Amino acid sequence: MEITELAAFIVAIAVVVTAVYLVTAMNNLNRTLGVLEDTATQLREEGIGAFRELRQLVADADAELDKVDLVLDRADQATTVMSETSKRTHEAVQDPVIRSLAVVSGTSKVARSILGRKRKSDGSKKNKNESDIT
Repeated sequence: MEITELAAFIVAIAVVVTAVYLVTAMNNLNRTLGVLEDTATQLREEGIGAFRELRQLVADADAELDKVDLVLDRADQATTVMSETSKRTHEAVQDPVIRSLAVVSGTSKVARSILGRKRKSDGSKKNKNESDIT
């Protein structure tokens, strides 16, 4: 065997070893690619399910917010009605109460005035009676 035949034989063996290594590497890459494809499919299915649930949650939350808005609107209306009722009640009660207090105050002043005169006249009668006795 000549050197060129030996070199060609060594190169042929190296090419076969390299080819076997490349085929094995390609098989590993194909398996990895298959696993990645399965993972991507699974993630896509789970992601779509999660987005459907998220949409449902958002729709439910929106419905609840509509209910809260309705409750707040009704509370605002009730507050307005109560405020108006309180104002009107105050206006309706205030004038008669003030007049009643004025009448009571005037009556008490008149009563004091009358009682004061009566006491003075009783005092002067007592003084006259006491001077008559002596």
